[in-house]
Amino acid sequence: MTRLEIVQAIMSFILTNPDVVREPRVYTNQVTFAFDDRLPVAGKGVLFPEMRLHVFRLDPSFVKENRELVNQVFAQTEEGPTASYDQVWFTSSHLSDRKLNLVEFSFE
Repeated sequence: MTRLEIVQAIMSFILTNPDVVREPRVYTNQVTFAFDDRLPVAGKGVLFPEMRLHVFRLDPSFVKENRELVNQVFAQTEEGPTASYDQVWFTSSHLSDRKLNLVEFSFE
């Protein structure tokens, strides 16, 4: 799988898995999710570095092609109902001390 295919699978996983927890909001333009690191999710060896962050901007063509998924995530930000975005940033990490995987989406 390509990195963007993995992101697409992670987004679907987050939106459909009841074991994924949305973390309290810190900023109005971002949303963070956490889930047990034993859950089967795409990209474990690629996008979830242990105790480090993996950050990159999603390609605009990916955002356009996956608008429905991206909008479902964006709707969970405080800005979601009233704002728009041009860029989406993806951040992930494996918090091994807590046995959690962390995924954050930031919208600008």
